[in-house]
Amino acid sequence: MFKKTIIHITIIVLILFISAAIVRFFMPFYWGDATQTVKYEYYEKNAEKYNAVYLGGSLEYRHIDPSIIDSVAQKNGIDFHSFNLGIDGHGIIQQLNDLEGLLKIRNPNLKYIFLSISSESYFFKANLHTPKWISWHTATSTYNALNLTSTLDDPLKFRTKFSGFWLSSWIENLFNIGTVPDMLKYKFDKSYLDTSYVGKNKDGFYPYDYEESHLFMEYKWEDTLLLESRHRFEKSDPYTDTLNKSVLNSFTNYKATDAPNKVMTALYLDAYKKCKKKGIQVFFVLPPKARTSYSLLLPVFNAMPEGSKIELADIRKYPKFYSIEYGYNFHHLNYKGARLCSQELAKQLIPLLKSEENN
Repeated sequence: MFKKTIIHITIIVLILFISAAIVRFFMPFYWGDATQTVKYEYYEKNAEKYNAVYLGGSLEYRHIDPSIIDSVAQKNGIDFHSFNLGIDGHGIIQQLNDLEGLLKIRNPNLKYIFLSISSESYFFKANLHTPKWISWHTATSTYNALNLTSTLDDPLKFRTKFSGFWLSSWIENLFNIGTVPDMLKYKFDKSYLDTSYVGKNKDGFYPYDYEESHLFMEYKWEDTLLLESRHRFEKSDPYTDTLNKSVLNSFTNYKATDAPNKVMTALYLDAYKKCKKKGIQVFFVLPPKARTSYSLLLPVFNAMPEGSKIELADIRKYPKFYSIEYGYNFHHLNYKGARLCSQELAKQLIPLLKSEENN
């Protein structure tokens, strides 16, 4: 009796697994995130217009204005047409998964990809069990997340908790747990998609200044968090000074001999090599106002290949990026700050592009 029960359970699990796999086969990797769906579907339809793409999280989506960078490059005689595919909340693991998805989109003109070095393998717990979080997980992303989490310096209990989150999210993905209604919505009703997130210039850039007057993020907690953090920041909350001191200490105390996290370094270098084989140059950006400690990020950033690094985070060189005047909240720039950031990115990028052309 017990043996038959186990066999029946196994058969049911296999049927559910196979059924779920078949359904997922017909879904794009980005389907669960409305903002990402809008941006990727627009890019897919217009991919050949662009030879450069920015990937990452909100520090890219909300800070990098392609129109500024394209303009500076073109004034310097460089053919450069870029699109911002950054998505709020996408840390290193999801960013690398986005890269895999991007490389599957046909674009023979793609020459440059920008990756952000700004996060570890943690994420907002509020995203757990939501379609936008469950939908994209793979065996590879789960392995990478568990591997990286195990190497971080946080308490074992904290790392174990997040490892459990990664595993449970992957299992939910394997069996499409709680996502089928949203899959059907994606397939048959696109009215929920907000095309505003492609940006006013149709280049994927949408600063938080626009978001505040729009407030149509995917989950209400995102809107609430955005406004609360904005109000605290405007009131000169002491937390600003705490963050700025932390950034200053990280850069001041950094030594060239500091060993980079091996897993993070390997993940980025693997991405670099994969793109290089396809004739695509990767540039690594160290953005300002990251949540993750720069003590972790700096050694990884500096371990990247020469000629591929753009550093925008050092508070000693870029104090405006950390000021109230150019900030939107504790970890984001306002539109004025984003324009400054984009101009500085362009300034550092031009010599790298010219060097690439001469090689």
